[in-house]
Amino acid sequence: MQNDKKLKKFTEEFFGSSMEFLELKYVETMKEEIIFSCNFKKECSNPMGFVQGGMITAALDDATSAAMISGYAEKKAPMTTDLHVLFHRPLAVGPAKMKVKIIKLGRSSATSEGRIYNQEDKLVATLLHTAQPVDTS
Repeated sequence: MQNDKKLKKFTEEFFGSSMEFLELKYVETMKEEIIFSCNFKKECSNPMGFVQGGMITAALDDATSAAMISGYAEKKAPMTTDLHVLFHRPLAVGPAKMKVKIIKLGRSSATSEGRIYNQEDKLVATLLHTAQPVDTS
């Protein structure tokens, strides 16, 4: 992200139903990294008792989208064109932390990277999110 652009303070207004279900919360911004927390309920588990991969992807999608919306000062929203996810290890049901970096906020495309960590602060999954910014009005 360009150094001259500051992320707008996050508001709960643009957080949707999936974010509420995952208890996604903005924690803080450290330099150019936006930190979120979330909580995976037992309804998010797979047959092995870990968080299902699609739920992890949904949480990362929501966090990276919120960061892009904020980066565009809530005037544009990301219409996703592509999500690439790498899974590194299983995630237990319960709280998790996500770190998001904005890579690009352009006129015709936006890209961000989200990483989710377990309670031991070990990397669980990485998501690269590409989107077309569209007007919110």
